[in-house]
Amino acid sequence: MKIFLLAFTILLFFNVNAQQPDPAPELCGRSKDLQIVQQISYYQFPSMNAYDVKYVRIDLAVEAGSRAISGSSLTSARAVSVLDSFIIELKNNLIVDSVLINGTKRIYSHSADHVFVPLSPVIPAGSVVNAEIFYRGNTGSGVFAGTVASNGLIYTATVSESYQAREWFPAKQILKDKIDSADLYFTTTSVNKVGSNGRLVSVQPAAAGKSRYHWKERYPMNYYMPSFSVGNYLEYNNYAKPLSIAPDSILIQNYIVNNQTYFQSVKPNLDKTPAFIEKMSELFGIYPFKNEKYGHAHAGIGGGMEHQTMSTMAGFSASLIAHELGHQWWGDNVTCATWNHVWLNESFATYCDYLMTERLTALMTLTPATQMQAYHNSAMSSPGGSVFVPDISTYDEGRIFSLRLSYNKGAAVIHNLRFELQNDNIFFQALKNFQQLYKESVATTDEFKRVVESASTKNLNDFFNQWIYGEGFPIVHVTFLKEGSNALVLRVSQTVSMPAVTSFFKGLYEIRVTSATGDTTFKINLTGNNQEFRFAYLKTPTGVIVDPNNWIINATGNIINGGIIVPPPPPVPPSTVLLSGSSANGCIVTLNWLTRNEHNILKYEVEYGSDSTNFIKVAEVAGTNTNSDQQHNASYSPAQGSSHYFRLKILDSNLTVRYSNKINVLTNCVQSYSVTIGPVPTRGTLNIYINSPLQDQAELTVLNTVGQLLFRKNYNLMSGRNILPGTFMQSFSAGTYFLQIVTKSNKFTKKVVKY
Repeated sequence: MKIFLLAFTILLFFNVNAQQPDPAPELCGRSKDLQIVQQISYYQFPSMNAYDVKYVRIDLAVEAGSRAISGSSLTSARAVSVLDSFIIELKNNLIVDSVLINGTKRIYSHSADHVFVPLSPVIPAGSVVNAEIFYRGNTGSGVFAGTVASNGLIYTATVSESYQAREWFPAKQILKDKIDSADLYFTTTSVNKVGSNGRLVSVQPAAAGKSRYHWKERYPMNYYMPSFSVGNYLEYNNYAKPLSIAPDSILIQNYIVNNQTYFQSVKPNLDKTPAFIEKMSELFGIYPFKNEKYGHAHAGIGGGMEHQTMSTMAGFSASLIAHELGHQWWGDNVTCATWNHVWLNESFATYCDYLMTERLTALMTLTPATQMQAYHNSAMSSPGGSVFVPDISTYDEGRIFSLRLSYNKGAAVIHNLRFELQNDNIFFQALKNFQQLYKESVATTDEFKRVVESASTKNLNDFFNQWIYGEGFPIVHVTFLKEGSNALVLRVSQTVSMPAVTSFFKGLYEIRVTSATGDTTFKINLTGNNQEFRFAYLKTPTGVIVDPNNWIINATGNIINGGIIVPPPPPVPPSTVLLSGSSANGCIVTLNWLTRNEHNILKYEVEYGSDSTNFIKVAEVAGTNTNSDQQHNASYSPAQGSSHYFRLKILDSNLTVRYSNKINVLTNCVQSYSVTIGPVPTRGTLNIYINSPLQDQAELTVLNTVGQLLFRKNYNLMSGRNILPGTFMQSFSAGTYFLQIVTKSNKFTKKVVKY
């Protein structure tokens, strides 16, 4: 995409403390002479959504060093709804000679940078419309033409991002509608070569000493991807050999100015392209356009532009090659659904440059630490601005392609996301999943978020709200102190650069504690201000470094040495509890327990069991916590049976759980046991009322009036009202049924009427 001038790239990475201009003046395609981009309203008629572009054929006469073009463009589309007119964008300065719809010449108008063709009769939904427009003229700023005195390059090249496709061919500039396939023909003087998208099918001789190039693109591509670059080129080819497609290889086709001195100066970097393709294929999945090619076309556009399968390049630094190659996945294969989400293109392409520095360090100029620090410095050169482009700015190219926000801050945020996941395998698998799920299509930020959440099983709402949709960055403050001889306390808080927008940045942070006997790095999860962390630590701390490995965009605030503090006294041992019980009249069990030095007890839960293994809660008593011995009691009436078990579940004030001793109490009580059943509506629930004070395992069966078994299932019934789902009787027709409940000591049969 629009990327930095080479000279400015050097400034960015080596003068890392300097503030960076924003928007970046070196964005190619809009301001190659370092002029500030002015906002322009690039309007697209909504009625263009009434058709879906399937195929484009461009056939133009072009020359190196000239913006003059002439020829035709065919757009083949399927009507999504009834078409009473065909509308497509084309700049007013180009002259339209004629328009054919499905082979028939039509009346048209050309205004407001659109071509309007009335259709009568209308084209019904589902039908194909073929619109061929013949045109000529001098193109605008979307086409670059000129010479480079230092190496003798004579060139003409297109750069259509973000809204400049219409400056050289009729285009539907709506991101969600990708062109399914294209044939691109360019006729030029035979001394030139023409680079474009896809695979070179043929170079045929034409009249007047010219040649006609035919490039065929059979992968879907977005409207700003079609391109040509014509110049006095030599061709230099190479091959990438990713392991996943061995023994196959991927052609790398380079069109470079026909100057051996210049070529030899850039060849070492061009020869890094195979390694970059192989590494990115390993990280993101195989190069998306492997059946066609990758390559570079040389043109003085001020930087680089990631045209699908052949990037247009003003120079050939390893960093620029890596960035534009990264776009083949991030921007070309998967494209941002609207310009709000451009970080999915630009931030990831910038991060691809970083990943090549990290993974193939010997091929790059910078160290990973220097490169990431430069991203951080750029992001923090101004206090505000979000990575996500707000709606009001989606026609402002200076904001869309903000070097500080869309490129550098976004790349640093991706690095932070990687740290937050704490697992590189999961991180890169999520990137592969995203590429596969949205290949040859478009995606939004929320769709990317869902893919990462699915791969990691983490909730990333806070992360995306803070770092993508939010603004600013944290300033981290740390007080460190020694607690006794073997513990370290870190008290951490933060202020933020844009408190009215993002008041706090939660997440994982690294804190490095320095010491004369060696540094130690601790990891903390910061969720709020004035948070305190304790670690086992035998050294004497001398200082703190926040985020020593540049995982998180942040500034360091106050670092305070709190010295040594006296540790708190050891905790008081928990209270001891002894449970006893007896049966006074044969039916009621009285429970007593003595708690020694009662403290920090939230409550006691009395649990009953008909055996010594399975217990249920039957009563609850609050703790008194007087720091003295306390006597408690409770009573309970079990059902029939002679042997009953009890224990106490003790909940301490810190919510830890422990249990008392178990006791067995014998009774000779026999109680009645009756069941009441509520009516069963067509839908709803079934109410079963039991007067027994015990939980009881019961088998529930349903019989019809002739005794046939219709349903059988076990339930655990409690004293009082039991609510069972009525769904088990939904398949039964209205009428009378018999519900039978069988426990280990009782059997009841009740009539049930279903409405």
